[in-house]
Amino acid sequence: MTIRNLIASCSIVGSLVISPLLAANPARADSDESAQICWAIGKYDHTVYFAEAEGREDRQASFAALMEISGLYHRSLECRIEDLKSHRSTRAALMKQWRESEFEIVNTTFLSDLDY
Repeated sequence: MTIRNLIASCSIVGSLVISPLLAANPARADSDESAQICWAIGKYDHTVYFAEAEGREDRQASFAALMEISGLYHRSLECRIEDLKSHRSTRAALMKQWRESEFEIVNTTFLSDLDY
């Protein structure tokens, strides 16, 4: 199996497996008790880039800017804002899925928190 086929199958299977979990709170939680996680899967590499923040405003634009400025081509960019308990559960599920699919995982939290 080529890496391209593996990535495609992981993306499809991963989307089907994790979508119900993420669909619970798709958009916004306006409180200090919320957290956000954003991630993108590299288009030409086997890498997941992610960033997270607790009790902050929506950081999706900052994460998207980081991806663009860094020249990191990606398939899609996804972000979820959830209460802290749901965030921890979502983060754990995503990390497990990424590790099992042998993705390289890159935490860009510090970099994506900079306002360019």
